[in-house]
Amino acid sequence: MLETIHTEMYNKALNERLSHVKNVDNWKDFMDALAGRNLCLAPWCNVKQCEKDAKERSKEESIKAMEDKNEDEALLTGAAKTLCIPHQQDPLNGDEKCFACGAKATVRALWGRSY
Repeated sequence: MLETIHTEMYNKALNERLSHVKNVDNWKDFMDALAGRNLCLAPWCNVKQCEKDAKERSKEESIKAMEDKNEDEALLTGAAKTLCIPHQQDPLNGDEKCFACGAKATVRALWGRSY
């Protein structure tokens, strides 16, 4: 019975996480997905400076969006960061560009909010 409960809890958590992973390939979709409290799987150039720039840009745009909404409920304003480069992923097609800087993508990375 314990094994059944464990399996059911694991599957529920896995399905919940998977439902919040969005595939994006451009900055607008990336920011929209983050604002929706999702994780983003995006083609990325895997360059440290690009990651730093994306982190700063996402933070600035999130704060601006919150100010533009002028609502009592605050949006998530943490900067985006890479969470991991999944070991198992579909190969890039060779033409994919980094969602953040437009350079040639070398990997797909999972991104989320940093608080």
